[in-house]
Amino acid sequence: MDLRRLLRWRVAPGALGLFCILSASASPWMMATARAQSGGSPEWTTDSFDSQRDGWQKHESAISAENAGNIRLLWKIKTDNKPMGMQSFREPLIIADVHTAAGNKTLAIVAGSANDVYAIDADAGTMVWQKTLKWSAATPQEAGEGRGFICTNALSATPVVTPPGEGERFLYVLASDGYLHILNLHDGEEQKTPVEMLPKADGKAYGLNLVRGIVYTITGQGCGGVPNAVYAYDTVNGKVSYSSPPQGGLWGVAGPAIGSDGTIYFESGDHPYDAKAGLLSTSFQAYSFSDDTLTLKDYYTPTNHEWLTKRDLDMDTTPVVFPYDGRDVLVGGGKEGRFFLLDSKSMGGADHETPLFRSDLISNANMNFQTQGTWGSLAAWKDQSGTQWVLAPNGGPTIVKFPTSYGPTPNGGILAFKVETKNGRPILLPAWQSRDMVTAEPPVVANGVVFALAGGEFTGQANDAEGGLFTAEQRIQRSIPAKLYALDALTGKELYSSGDQITSFLHQSGLAVAGGRVIFGTFDGTIYCFGIR
Repeated sequence: MDLRRLLRWRVAPGALGLFCILSASASPWMMATARAQSGGSPEWTTDSFDSQRDGWQKHESAISAENAGNIRLLWKIKTDNKPMGMQSFREPLIIADVHTAAGNKTLAIVAGSANDVYAIDADAGTMVWQKTLKWSAATPQEAGEGRGFICTNALSATPVVTPPGEGERFLYVLASDGYLHILNLHDGEEQKTPVEMLPKADGKAYGLNLVRGIVYTITGQGCGGVPNAVYAYDTVNGKVSYSSPPQGGLWGVAGPAIGSDGTIYFESGDHPYDAKAGLLSTSFQAYSFSDDTLTLKDYYTPTNHEWLTKRDLDMDTTPVVFPYDGRDVLVGGGKEGRFFLLDSKSMGGADHETPLFRSDLISNANMNFQTQGTWGSLAAWKDQSGTQWVLAPNGGPTIVKFPTSYGPTPNGGILAFKVETKNGRPILLPAWQSRDMVTAEPPVVANGVVFALAGGEFTGQANDAEGGLFTAEQRIQRSIPAKLYALDALTGKELYSSGDQITSFLHQSGLAVAGGRVIFGTFDGTIYCFGIR
């Protein structure tokens, strides 16, 4: 390992107690990050909490299953954020002990669709700083708002902050012009000249991931003529790399997941399929990154991929990565309504078509390409007994009967599975199904509580009554206010509901949990904080 890579593993002094519960197989950078965060206040530094995208806030202690019924609206703040199509905010970040002009603060940092970044005092609910990212691309900014629900010309990637223990910390934000901005946390000022990370403006990028000094993202839909690929920016040498050839839409909203060995994972949507040419539509893909080069490492393609592509039942989630039985495994799915469990050592076997586990069809009996199946990203956690759990948002009713459920789910909700070993191989066993939720966002689990947002978004695409597709305006009019739920992570029982306190819906914006706070933004420009006082 060269010196510049070794420097990326610097660890700030901190408590060592967390090491005793980490797997002996955990990589050094995973252990360093966990140790550093354990020494201070809980944080949320990246989409879905960590690089593995497991949505598991491992450092929460203020909220528990015992007191979740006492959750209250702590504050809300209305911003001047301008929605773009259906886009408004990305998933918040929560960063502790930031030295500002008003003293040390815990900041909730939220990126808005029109290239505004808001830093809010997470205790007081007041604005600490606000930054509008200047247009840096050579091509002029396109007039209008990209009013479709697909290509919206909006900032669409959740930012990322340097993990604790990895040196000086900065906020990385990918603006809609394709340029990556590196900002100081304390005042939002640019640390250096913006970097052209995408080759053109208005590409649709998703959640930034920062591992060992490399910032990663993926793009979907070919918006703005930006190829669907993995993009990497090296924070040390300043170089940008991208994968080739272009793929189908890569639209897991949490961006790529990174395994314990640095492998980059994502799913691809519909596109021409030619494995020999590297065109892997409707597949799980794994890439390695070395010497500023992204290289295809492995892949898994379902045997019915041609049928899935024809029916527009894409693989469209960010897979979740977690250790199990001595190696990394992945779980993912898509609009088909089925889940896959893959071995990182051989994702699809010798033929690239044999996963560790392929579930029965869980939902979407009607093969609905627009409102059913699983979208977004998943979550994974372990309970005190050591049982591994996987959580997934789901649209529409289920086909499989879950041992525990809470009534009909015509709109869908959250599904919980246990990972168990059968005949020497891991499988997913249905455990519980939540109450009905209108457009469930990706769940988050913290201290035995699952937090879920029923986003309220109307997700229909094809307008059968009038022909063509619904416009963004029509979808906005048909959406309803969001609701926040807290559920018992072991049973799915409802512990708290926000009722009618939220007045707008949200689109792919997600939530963050840290230090007794649950923070998210809605389409009307309001940022909410619920929690325990």
